[in-house]
Amino acid sequence: MVKNFRAFKLLSADEGTNTIELEEITTSIAAGTPVIIKMNEGETKLKFTVADKAIAKDVKIAATADGRYQLVGLYTTKMFDKTTDNNCYILKAGKLMNPAKILSGTSTEAVGSKPFRAYMVDNSSSASDAKMFSISENGSNPTGIDQLTDTLNDSNAVYYDLQGHRLSQPQKGINILKVGNKTMKVIIK
Repeated sequence: MVKNFRAFKLLSADEGTNTIELEEITTSIAAGTPVIIKMNEGETKLKFTVADKAIAKDVKIAATADGRYQLVGLYTTKMFDKTTDNNCYILKAGKLMNPAKILSGTSTEAVGSKPFRAYMVDNSSSASDAKMFSISENGSNPTGIDQLTDTLNDSNAVYYDLQGHRLSQPQKGINILKVGNKTMKVIIK
């Protein structure tokens, strides 16, 4: 059976750029090992083969080389409290987000993560001030906000105002940016 996903382990985290780096796992993965899964285009269900079946009872932890950041696996639902879990990052919308910082200033006290997921923990004595980390695969450019500057300078980028009129360059306020088959809303101050 051909697997329909790619699995990655946590390689490093950089607070300066709010980016984590992942390395693709091309060998077998021991049961219970926390990994980040990226589904192949158009796939919605995991397909994989099993060898040397064993039940993993204990949650395993995968750490960066310096041990500061850990990827922790879950077997059950976990609720992240905005006051006590301020060193945790959960995967949401393709980024690792800190629930405590995301929920600050709101009446919501906690956010949950489903079973069989993983989250990142900052184990240092001075937890990061990062609200979120972008994800980079094997040294590639991070996804999301960190690529915005490159996108704005892309010669193939087409800009529109909110009325749908094409612009020669981005303007102050809200712009619609289209590059290839991707469209996004960009706010210029």
